[in-house]
Formats: sequence, C-alpha cells, structure tokens
Amino acid sequence: MHITAAQVRWFRFHNSGLHEPFATPEAIAEALFGVQAQILPAAALALWQRTPDLTYAEVNHRLHESRSLIKLWGQRGTLHLYRTEDWPLLHSALSQRRTWWQAQAEKQQGAEEYKQKVLRAAALLKEHNFLTRSRLYALDAMLNKEDFSSWGGVFSDLVHQGVACHAGQEGNEGRFAHREHWLPDLPWTLQPSDTANTTVMQRYFRAYAPAAESDFRYWRNAKTGESHRWLAQLTETLVEITVDEQLLLVHREDLDALCAPPPPPEAWPVRLLYRFDPLLLGHKDKTWLLEPEHYRRVWRPAGHIEGTLLLHGRIAGTWRYDRQNGGLKVTLTPFAPLPDYARPTIEAQAQGIAEFFALPLAALDIIA
Repeated sequence: MHITAAQVRWFRFHNSGLHEPFATPEAIAEALFGVQAQILPAAALALWQRTPDLTYAEVNHRLHESRSLIKLWGQRGTLHLYRTEDWPLLHSALSQRRTWWQAQAEKQQGAEEYKQKVLRAAALLKEHNFLTRSRLYALDAMLNKEDFSSWGGVFSDLVHQGVACHAGQEGNEGRFAHREHWLPDLPWTLQPSDTANTTVMQRYFRAYAPAAESDFRYWRNAKTGESHRWLAQLTETLVEITVDEQLLLVHREDLDALCAPPPPPEAWPVRLLYRFDPLLLGHKDKTWLLEPEHYRRVWRPAGHIEGTLLLHGRIAGTWRYDRQNGGLKVTLTPFAPLPDYARPTIEAQAQGIAEFFALPLAALDIIA
C-alpha cells in the first residue's frame, strides 16, 4: 500500500470537517473531542468553518442558554468547547492527574491546606450556584490572591473535579457555575480512567489520522507509558501504515477512504482558519502543513498561533481581523503571490466571517 502525503493531507482535511460540513456544532465538538477556546471567538470561528449558517450569537446561545456546548479546561490544560454530554468522559479521562495549578499550590502551601481550600470553594459554589473570582475571594478568607488567576487558579481545580464549568461573563469577569445547578439533568456516569482514555484515543485517530502515537501524546499531553497502555486496547481497531518512512496509525475501516485520490489543487476548498484551529493542533510535526521557514510566522512566542490561509490543504499565509468603523476589517498576508482561483473564495470567506459576527465587511486587505 503506497500512501502519498497529499492523500494524508486530504484525509485529515476531510475528517476535520473542512470539506463536507458537520450537521451541528455539537457534532464537531464530539468528533474532534473539543475545540480549543482560550479565545472564544477563535473556537466559534472553528465551528463556523465546519457548520453551515452558524453565527456567533448562536454559539453563545448553545453555550449559555440551551447549554448543549460547554467550556472546560481539558487536554493540555487548555480551555476547550465540548459537547456537553462528553463532560463525564472528559472528567474520567483527566481525573487521575493533578492540574498544573494543584501541583504549584501544593508545593507552596502543602497538599492538605490546598485540599481544604478547594473543598471550601466547592461548597460555596454549590451554595451560591454562580461565582466569579472576586466574589469567591470575598466569601472565603482562606483563599489568597495566589489562588486566583485568569489562566486557572482554584477554579481550574473545581473544573478538574467535575464540580464547576464556565458560565459566561459577569461584568468583566468570567463566571463559573456549579454542575448540579447548570446541568441538573446531565447523567454523571463515570468510567475507569484507562477506559475513558482509550475511547478518547479512538476518537483522536478517527479525527486526526493518519497519525503517530507521539502525535496523540502531543495532542492529549499524555505520558509514553499511558499511551502505550491505551493503544494496546485498540490493536483490532487501528492498523499501521508507512508514509514517507514514518509509521502512522489509522482506523482499519478508514483505509479505503485514505487510499482515494485527492482532488487537484484548485478543487480543494480555500479556508481562512482562525487562531488555534483544531487542524493546527492535532499533530506534533507541522511540516505536513507548511514549510519550516514559515513556522515562526504561524506559531508565535508565548504559545500564540496565527490565523492561517489554507490552499491545497497547506498554510499559504496568515490573517487577522479587526473591528473598524462599525464593521470588520480582514488583513491577509500571503507567503507568496496568490493563484487566481483562490481570490474569489478568500473574498467570500472574509464576507462570511463578517456576517458570522453580524457585521459588514469594512475591508479586505491583501498585503503583497
């Protein structure tokens, strides 16, 4: 079996929902097992690229009104949007490891002291249903400023324990809700951690294959011994293939689809993927997406990832948007002159992004 790099790229592109869209945002969040949401508009745009006719207002409705989506700290310790029904699975998968905040707090304060703080915070959240960081700080004299951070703090451990979830904003602060208040009808059925992680691994290879075991570890932030253990449960499901002398794994039942010839370059959908798109986070080695000399133009210092232009399934430039004069300005910086076939689709994508935010397109600037 000879698999080309173009076949791999097309298969990943297709499975990510960038060729044939998913039916709902919840289906995307389930298939990709979360969409990174450190920046909520970025996660919302990732859903829009994969769901027809979605708006930012609809994403917020699904998060805060119908609550079919939920924002939690998940894999890699970063915020993601998940399908709400997947919260018990996520909790089961992550429950056996301490958060970064817990490890730091226990080192500074002692394990027992910090444990009591988290228990007290959980009780107060259950009593009040909703809390912000400032309200919790005012209510509990045990807590000090070191226990709070916009990047996590004690609330990250309440989420990690399955007690709390993000629940929108209160003024300029993030608000957190107790699970039993926010989702009183959610079945809280937990699994052994290894069972849950095997399910997560199976979903990963459905969405991001062909991929190496090391890619899964990068995506999940797992240890080698853990991934070996989970992979051993999938020997009947996954098969090994070799692409450019690299050993990769794929679902056995996906082999025929993987072997299909990809369309010619001009037939691939042109996409303006925004920051932290799932396609950019699924594999440790990024050379399948772009040339090494452009890496630092996309993956920036302090973990930032730029918005990207995809041509033929590869990154061909970066882009950003700004609100300007009551509208949206999109600025695109290609790495090389654009092919003629790409320009109409880029214009349509920019217009669609503005409409997603219920704004007119003020300008599309393409910087040569």
